[in-house]
Amino acid sequence: MKRHFETPLFFPEPWHAPPDPGHGRIDQRSIALLPAQALSKSMRAAWPSLRTIACVTRKRDHVRAGRIMKTEVETTYLITSLDAPRPATLLRLNRAHWHIEIMHRDKDVCLGEDGYTNRKDHAPRNVFTLISAARTLLKRINTSPTKAIEIIQNNRNHALRLLMSGSRPVFL
Repeated sequence: MKRHFETPLFFPEPWHAPPDPGHGRIDQRSIALLPAQALSKSMRAAWPSLRTIACVTRKRDHVRAGRIMKTEVETTYLITSLDAPRPATLLRLNRAHWHIEIMHRDKDVCLGEDGYTNRKDHAPRNVFTLISAARTLLKRINTSPTKAIEIIQNNRNHALRLLMSGSRPVFL
């Protein structure tokens, strides 16, 4: 087996973010950074833009009535082309990534965007625009598009009242 590290691969002492309580759980994140210089010359040559490797550990305690009911620990590895990034910056960027994933989940799972097979002319752009508009409208009713659909499914007038409840209608 070919060895890709010039020195043994170990991450230094991790940096710990402050605990993040909410939604019935306490999230704790830590990150340890390793410079790309720890990789062999051949690996650095194969991936010249790589500057830092990060090991992110997430510990999530599920809390109910002040007691920890379940604990989950997840470890992931990130790579970046940033030179000497701050640990807090990388954790913030990593968390921001999930906002995008949630939007795609809403569009794909709740609104079925992946199921559309229109590929001609402007159809894909039109479907994207309509689904984005629908997601925006549903988010005005409830933070969960699925729950919003349940709320308005059988009462169109109720849906219109909810959408028009602001000082002016907001579409996008």
